[in-house]
Amino acid sequence: MLLATGRWCARRPKRTVAAWLLLLIALAAAVGTFGKVTSEAVTIPGSDSQAARDTAGAFADAASGRQPVVLYAPADVAPLTSSGQRRAVEEAARAIEGVDHVVAVTTPYEPAAGGLAADGRTGRLTVELDVGGRDITPETTRAVTDAAAPAARAGIEVTAGGDLAAAADRGSTGHSEIIGLAAAFVVLALGFGSLVAAGVPLLTGAVGLGASLCLIGLAGHLMDMPSSGTTIAAMIGLGVGIDYTLFCLTRFRELLAAGVGVEDAAARTTAGSGKAVVFAGSAVVAALAGLALGGLPLLHALALAPGIAVLVAMAATLTLLPAVLSLLGPRLTPRARHGRKARDGFRAREQRNAREDGDVRTSGDATERRDAREERSAGGGTGVKRPEAPAAGPDGERPEAAAARSRPAEAHPGVGGAPAGWGRIAAFVASRPWRCLLGALVLTGVLAAPAGQLTFGQLDAGDKAVGTASRTAYDRLADAFGPGANGPLQVVSSLPSPASGPDDARITAVSAALRATGGVASVGPAQLDASGARVRWQVTPTTAPADPDTVALVHRLRDETLPGATGGTGLVTHVGGATAAQADLNERLTARMPLVVGFVLAVAALLLLVAFRSPVVAVKAALMNLVSVAAAYGVLTAVFQWGWGATPVGLEGPVPIPGYVPLLMFAVLFGLAMDYEVFLLSAVRAAYLRDGDNRSAVISGLSGTGRIITSAALIMVSVFLGYLLSDDPVVKMFGIGLATAVALDATVVRGVLVPSTMVLLGRANWWLPGALDRLLPRLAIEDDGHADTVAPPSAPAGGTPLVDTRSAS
Repeated sequence: MLLATGRWCARRPKRTVAAWLLLLIALAAAVGTFGKVTSEAVTIPGSDSQAARDTAGAFADAASGRQPVVLYAPADVAPLTSSGQRRAVEEAARAIEGVDHVVAVTTPYEPAAGGLAADGRTGRLTVELDVGGRDITPETTRAVTDAAAPAARAGIEVTAGGDLAAAADRGSTGHSEIIGLAAAFVVLALGFGSLVAAGVPLLTGAVGLGASLCLIGLAGHLMDMPSSGTTIAAMIGLGVGIDYTLFCLTRFRELLAAGVGVEDAAARTTAGSGKAVVFAGSAVVAALAGLALGGLPLLHALALAPGIAVLVAMAATLTLLPAVLSLLGPRLTPRARHGRKARDGFRAREQRNAREDGDVRTSGDATERRDAREERSAGGGTGVKRPEAPAAGPDGERPEAAAARSRPAEAHPGVGGAPAGWGRIAAFVASRPWRCLLGALVLTGVLAAPAGQLTFGQLDAGDKAVGTASRTAYDRLADAFGPGANGPLQVVSSLPSPASGPDDARITAVSAALRATGGVASVGPAQLDASGARVRWQVTPTTAPADPDTVALVHRLRDETLPGATGGTGLVTHVGGATAAQADLNERLTARMPLVVGFVLAVAALLLLVAFRSPVVAVKAALMNLVSVAAAYGVLTAVFQWGWGATPVGLEGPVPIPGYVPLLMFAVLFGLAMDYEVFLLSAVRAAYLRDGDNRSAVISGLSGTGRIITSAALIMVSVFLGYLLSDDPVVKMFGIGLATAVALDATVVRGVLVPSTMVLLGRANWWLPGALDRLLPRLAIEDDGHADTVAPPSAPAGGTPLVDTRSAS
């Protein structure tokens, strides 16, 4: 199927490119018509905060709730209590009432509003709109603040807060994408030595990114999509889009260098490397799907956004890329000197092997000597027979030599037989496996150590960048009314029978209990709904929303205060509000995290088992992925929770880590790690099937893939670090965490831990129980239908031999 798809697109490149352009135009038009929608609302089915929110729906509130507009009179102007300033504020309130979607405005001077600070310098207008937070646009916020011009002319500083501020602060991350693309172009240009070749991954990555962002923006109309979800999707989509194209483009250039025609090379690339892309991309999507076990709409949205980006990147790689490769064709052919260097290195190695046997012969004869020597070494005294080597081709060239010529030059020793680059690293690791294994574990252990103190917290507007509307409004409200003013709690009760009024004994008892609770700064008057069967109170804590003491207050109200005040009355009481909802979210995530982690681990191991037919390899790979994730958690804890290095990443100090960040990062990292795992193990397994020597296969696989894996990782790290320019702390967390994990995974894990353990395990890597052999399908990840088939070596005692496979690594 993939071969046919690649060939169809390569034969009709202009149609394929035109189809993608039309798709982009259609999606952009849809976004232009309907707009992109994001929402920071948190829904937690079955939680106490969600019950409070549902019960509060009986009150005749506006769709937006009460949104603050903060008024501040500096020291050089009259206070808000002066007659002139009051007239200006009331005139501004009347003007705001005329703004589209505004249904009501409350001034600070109304007795029940409580919107004027004691010093008369700070006040707040309360604005109610007929649209919810997800539908409040930057234009709506601008219209509200512009309508407050009478207050501004009087010297009063006007700042939108709440959802109005969030809409105003909703910025673009385009600068981060540009930085990521620029860094990727430099890496690709240096790696390929061709500006044309370097531009291909950027083209497909940018097209996929544009399409996926449009789709995610439209999906926001159907579900609550947080703004950070779009940014995370852009981060991951751009990274994997470039990486997938890089892997395929490398294979395409190898085929061109081997003399394969452009159309055939594009089709075979799609069939071979495209299969690895489908496998790796499916692993990312499957890992993200595991977040559904969290039982939270927020996790569904945060999983859907990057999932869409990965699927679009896969589609672009499998359809748009073959068309682009066909159009550019010969311009992507590697320079001839690279092929000569590879052939010289191969011939030098064959001559060295022949000299070791005491007779310098042709390359083909030397290979036969080497095969005989390895057979004696592998089979002597063990009863294990090495597979018969494939016969030479009609031109006298052995399949090993043909395969060697088509691989990158770095996969082979340099002239004279001396290993070069990753070949030298591979030989070093293979010769000192225990030393390298222990050293890598110590390094990752040091990085992972802080993760033992990782705790889930919640962010608030006080963690936003200085100068943003959200941060300015937050600081002014906290200074004037206390830190709890930015995160009031909502206590809601359902009465078994309607109350006679606010003075009902059942209601006054709850009011008194709330005021007597430690950590409560103030309690608003009780409000009854139209039926009198529901009542609510606004409770202002003495501490900020993100303060752990505020979460403790939520639990105290639920566990002690309200049960004591409502005992025997039949009242059903709930505690809600943003802070309570975040506390419930973190508790739900903590409870569900083992289930999600277990699912992702099982999926990763199962996919690798199906791909490589080895339980040892599958389990080991899943455990190795945990190493890079643990190190990323450690760095995340040190930088953000402890505040180490917070200033260089644009933060003022420590910030809490929301519970969904580590969980989503875990799923994403496990999926991304599959890219490198599949690429490395495919090369190792192909070499093992060819030669039957586990140690040599590990060296060959690492030396042949090390350069492209590190190049791909460098690109992805550059993309992730570019997002540190975002003002959103959550985006910074993902940037640091993902960049750390990918860098470690591509170097320490894939370059040291995986090869050292594979060398130590020997042929046990490829053990497969007979019963499992009969159950597993027979796959060849990078088989493009043209690779040579090599008989498999015998399996270790107690297992089943590996099945025959074809791999184009």
